[in-house]
Amino acid sequence: MHWLLLRGWGREQRHWYDFPDRLQRAVPSAKIVLLDLAGTGTERGRLPRPSVPWLARDVAERLQRLPFVRPVEPKPARERDWSVIGLSLGGMVALQLCWLLPHRFAHAVIVNASGRISAPSARLEPRALRPLGKVLLAADALEREARLLELTSELPLAERRRCAERAVLVGSAGRVRVPALLGQLGAAARFVPPPPGSISTALCFLGSRRDRLVSSRCSRDLALRYGAPYLEHPWAGHDLPLDDPAWVCQQMASCHVAVTCHLAV
Repeated sequence: MHWLLLRGWGREQRHWYDFPDRLQRAVPSAKIVLLDLAGTGTERGRLPRPSVPWLARDVAERLQRLPFVRPVEPKPARERDWSVIGLSLGGMVALQLCWLLPHRFAHAVIVNASGRISAPSARLEPRALRPLGKVLLAADALEREARLLELTSELPLAERRRCAERAVLVGSAGRVRVPALLGQLGAAARFVPPPPGSISTALCFLGSRRDRLVSSRCSRDLALRYGAPYLEHPWAGHDLPLDDPAWVCQQMASCHVAVTCHLAV
């Protein structure tokens, strides 16, 4: 099984921190693949269009160019060899990928995502607007990371500080350009999830009760739309894989087992 990992708005591979290593230990036989959305990380030089379908097609094209990726063939879900986990905007892209490539992904884990089936005040918490403005106006990279983690993480201050320092020092590709941030933000704001019944991938939705950026109601709304499992973390913030990566890996394993048993019937 291969796992594709997709981060969210303005973030890139390095912002997964230790999560890929933890996932690898939890699923030793899996191949972990990290791709950045257009406008960030390795794709920083390419401006995204304000469209989740466009972002998904872009990811799909780059995924299918990887040398170990076989052409998509019509297969039942239990025989597919890819799964995907997406956080926030990455979760929206993951959902669209499952619709775009219906025979590629066996499972999809969607974390703290949203869509235009939820209220605007839930998709972006009004109380987050001022802190988000401070993030965008931060004078240097370390301050920017520290302010963003203050908004998206419930880890203790000292741990958030270490994460901010690591994000700045390890593999930084430079600051994301404002047009790229606006393009990704426009994509998230416009996203309408694929219709119920149009995705054959087994879905699982994870939410954070203390998410101060996107209400956990949005993940519940998506789970209800697709009749999929919804699991909620009691204390983590928006960046759930950072706050409690072991819990995320545990829920992914639980969803995988449950889905595999269901599909095998």
